[in-house]
Amino acid sequence: MTARRLLPLGLAALAAACTVRELNIGVAPGTGGSGVMKVDAGDGPFTPTPPPAVDILFVIDDSSFARSLQRRLLANFPLFMTRLIRASGLNSLHIGVISTDMGAGDGSVAGCDSSGGKNGILQYTARGSCTTTGLDPGATFISDIDGVKNYTGNREDVFGCIASLGESGCGFEHPFASITRALGADGSPPPAENQGFLRPEAHLFIVIVTDEDDCSAPRGSPLFDTATNTTLESPLGPPGNFRCNEFGHLCNGAPPPRLPPSGNASDVVTLDGCASAEDQGMLIPVATVASQLRSLKSSPTQWIKLAAITGPATPYTVHWADRRGDNLGPRPQITASCTAADASSAAPAVRINQLLRYFSGYSFTIPACVDDYKPALDALMIVD
Repeated sequence: MTARRLLPLGLAALAAACTVRELNIGVAPGTGGSGVMKVDAGDGPFTPTPPPAVDILFVIDDSSFARSLQRRLLANFPLFMTRLIRASGLNSLHIGVISTDMGAGDGSVAGCDSSGGKNGILQYTARGSCTTTGLDPGATFISDIDGVKNYTGNREDVFGCIASLGESGCGFEHPFASITRALGADGSPPPAENQGFLRPEAHLFIVIVTDEDDCSAPRGSPLFDTATNTTLESPLGPPGNFRCNEFGHLCNGAPPPRLPPSGNASDVVTLDGCASAEDQGMLIPVATVASQLRSLKSSPTQWIKLAAITGPATPYTVHWADRRGDNLGPRPQITASCTAADASSAAPAVRINQLLRYFSGYSFTIPACVDDYKPALDALMIVD
């Protein structure tokens, strides 16, 4: 049989209408567990037409303990781009970077300001060991169109300079709110720094990189209160990421339990059927975010693709721990759904995986805990 390859990273659906293959990814809207993403694969000789242009937006977690995740992304970025460009023949490219930091609360949460954090603004300054990004003066994103570049040096080095965001961002990660703010999909124009990034004639590819699930809440939400909600008995419980789970997820119709069943810190509860709480929770519904993103293109299923480098949605387990120095009792915590070789880990990304299900084609996840993305990317290059 003639060899036939599918384009990786969301571009396969741009080629032709064809028969269906299946990849196991993510969570279906409104359900828990693993979902199945249907992927087009042609019956005849595969002769893709390169897309006219692609805008790639990387949404990078810069909260505490995210450095290992950023390191893995930077190490795999050359492979990421090689697979994309080699398979598609792509010759018109924008690459932008934003943070998951949108602030939280009244500023009393460490690392989270009350003014919207980085507000979905494209990040374009040199960080880490870089003294310069290589971007042209005034440029806020990478542009390479028919060989005309807005940077000097190579693309990988430029990306490494602007994508090394560090670990000072808000620990209540808001990737969904950051994306919609960056692209002007939330009802307001995008930030001035982002002008020109999103092109009407370009396909949009969004890559979310985070070790926590989305915790996007409306501006002014009480979810992040630290003044009156400080104990296990308070309406929101003590400050911490568990609030994002308790008020953002439902598992078989019920929120994850705040209190251990037997009252002991040694209790462990594994839950099934976990999905976004949608209108029953305090976070922005996944369906709302999907609708906002789809409004950016006239044919969103063909023009918008998503990928996530994050924690698998399962297993979903709650454990408890006593915190030294306080008498609050055992505090609930979500157990990591994957752990990397360097001991870094990622929590079950229920809402993020659910969002991917709203976009057909090659939307997919890569476990945040793997060092080498090559097997996952090669698996997307289906060969007969």
